[in-house]
Amino acid sequence: MSNRQDSGQSQQELKSTAVGVGLRPEHYQDVLEQAPSIDFLEVHSENFFADAGISVDLLQEVSASTPISLHGTSAGLGSVEAVPDDYLKKLKRLVDRVDPVLVSDHLCFTWARIGGRLFHGGDLLPIPYTEDSLLHAVNNIDRIQQYLGRQIAIENVCAYIEFDQSDFDEASFIGEIVARTQCGLILDINNLMVNARNGQVSNLENFVDRYVGSLDHSAITEIHLAGSTPVGEEELLIDDHACPVSVAGWQTYERVLNVIGPKPTLIEWDNNLPSWRKLLGEATKARKAQRRVLGSERSHESL
Repeated sequence: MSNRQDSGQSQQELKSTAVGVGLRPEHYQDVLEQAPSIDFLEVHSENFFADAGISVDLLQEVSASTPISLHGTSAGLGSVEAVPDDYLKKLKRLVDRVDPVLVSDHLCFTWARIGGRLFHGGDLLPIPYTEDSLLHAVNNIDRIQQYLGRQIAIENVCAYIEFDQSDFDEASFIGEIVARTQCGLILDINNLMVNARNGQVSNLENFVDRYVGSLDHSAITEIHLAGSTPVGEEELLIDDHACPVSVAGWQTYERVLNVIGPKPTLIEWDNNLPSWRKLLGEATKARKAQRRVLGSERSHESL
């Protein structure tokens, strides 16, 4: 794969301080009726794989005026099985239609072959951080980048289990994948916090500092922010994207910005959806956080 300076990205470019929100079906009408006061919109790729239809028409109309980020949930970049040919064909057709500013998916396991048949796991399942997993992920990412003729970004995921064998910690594993494939990286801060909380990390700030400090900051193409429904101390915290970003989430976001500088930022909200106005209010909070950290003058520059 070519280097990041020649990675086949869209002609559209996002400012490093761009803030976007996830566009879900409940808000389609809002976007059509009013020009969104937002820098970009993220959609789940698989929702627009159809040959034609209302959703396809809507996305093409919206993409004519607002940059689109395509975020997949089904490629299964960490699967032993290769990303299916049919999936790649549908994704490339969508990429060609909307010329997205970013194409991304999760560093997880979704595909498996059982009794000779290929099955999808239906969730973002974690993978062990081993040399074997590394090779499968690198092969899948290389394959999809070559097929699309452009760089993709991978996102760190929540892991609700611990594997017996690990050859890397998560950040080192991701760093090795980035180095070998020259892919980009989406840093999901809520996923990081959920893993820290469920792993009973005693000092979140130190955990975040070590994790982020070991990443290649130039590879980070986007930051994701989301909220999780609070649970009791002994309960497992789930990354359900059903709440506003928490106070701790905003504090961690500012801490990360202090280390890596400005990056395009996305607000994710997928369940228990708020009004469109409230969702845009979360984006405003992100802009204010950027200004607090970066200074009002620098936060409006295109870096």
